[in-house]
Amino acid sequence: MTKASIVQRLLDKKKITAEEAVILLQTDTYIPPSYPMYTPNPYYDTPNTTPPPVWYSTDTLNTPPVGNSWEYKDTKFTPPTEN
Repeated sequence: MTKASIVQRLLDKKKITAEEAVILLQTDTYIPPSYPMYTPNPYYDTPNTTPPPVWYSTDTLNTPPVGNSWEYKDTKFTPPTEN
């Protein structure tokens, strides 16, 4: 059973007019659903991808010998004196 056969049967029984039959047999235009436009998240902030600074020393002249103090000599740490 097609749309045309149903319309023809209605026309034969004089339930619809020829003008109505033409309207029924016209191809329907497809209107796609409308979706809302994308709106970015207002609370999202681009992450900072800059690496943090790395502090290191290239001073090899003032490094303590193995087994000595853990500090470099240029840190100027003086242990407390006992009186």
